[in-house]
Amino acid sequence: MKIMNSKFYYLLLFVSLFVTSCNSDDDNKTDNQEVPEYVTETKASLTGEWRLVSSKIDEKNVSSADFECLKNSLAEFKDDNTYKLNFKKRGSSTSTLCTETSSQSGTYTVTALNNVTFFNSTSEIELIDDTLKITTVITGADSKTQTQVDVFVRSDNDEFEEPKTAEEPNDVEVTEDETTDNTSTYDGSAVVAKLLGKWKIDGASDDCLQKNTIEFTSGSILEFIQHQKNFTRNDLLKNNANVSYPMPKQFKIVVNSGRHNVTFDTEADCKFIKKSTVEYTVTDEKTVLFKNSPNVKILVEDDSTIKLNYEYTDKDANKQTIEFTYIKI
Repeated sequence: MKIMNSKFYYLLLFVSLFVTSCNSDDDNKTDNQEVPEYVTETKASLTGEWRLVSSKIDEKNVSSADFECLKNSLAEFKDDNTYKLNFKKRGSSTSTLCTETSSQSGTYTVTALNNVTFFNSTSEIELIDDTLKITTVITGADSKTQTQVDVFVRSDNDEFEEPKTAEEPNDVEVTEDETTDNTSTYDGSAVVAKLLGKWKIDGASDDCLQKNTIEFTSGSILEFIQHQKNFTRNDLLKNNANVSYPMPKQFKIVVNSGRHNVTFDTEADCKFIKKSTVEYTVTDEKTVLFKNSPNVKILVEDDSTIKLNYEYTDKDANKQTIEFTYIKI
């Protein structure tokens, strides 16, 4: 009996050691199993932040008013197989504020090279080359269903880069900050009398920049016209221009957003022209401020010379000021 028990003991010990060894081998195989190359490559092109660059409803571009909010939409994909979409929208058809956010989140699985399956999304998400195409069925104002197609590209896409030679902004961005009111009680009628008429930029070497003008048409309104030789995707987005990706070689688009009229024309000598109707106020005999625009002011030198000062923030978050001289025509 003792001999049999002893044999049985050694048999159990052998089986236990064999099973442990097998499990250990299996664990090592799992730990050392390499991620397929197609998964690594696809994740490298997918993970990160994506920006919306164009939006269509039933194959027609959305209005510039709607695109002003939609262009701020972002998609984020993480290496842990999770994603999140945030669509920015206007609060109502009469609102100018982007107060509504529509969010989606879920997980994804890479099934083949550049082929991804997305889960927990009410939209169809497709990774196509270097773009992300998101198709959503929406209900329009007339209660009819419509198909919205939004195209995203990575935030580090080359189309967002400013020219490396540009150390200063290409155009003067006239902001519309309603919290800034430059209304003045100063009687500037004498100053306005000097300013009325058209002024052209002086001392510019660029052919397009030489065409920039300021025209004072009344005691409170001026028209500011700017020209640029070229433009970037950032210029398009900044001015709510809804253009497909990649950017077509030839196109012309005009965006009219209240006080600003912007023309993008790839065939023109000056491919970017921006006309801004601006309210201004005279604060003293030498200073003219753009109403609701704290970053722009005009200094009156004499009856034939004015200087436009534009304050902007550079890439290092430092405040900078550039000055343009205008002479009366």
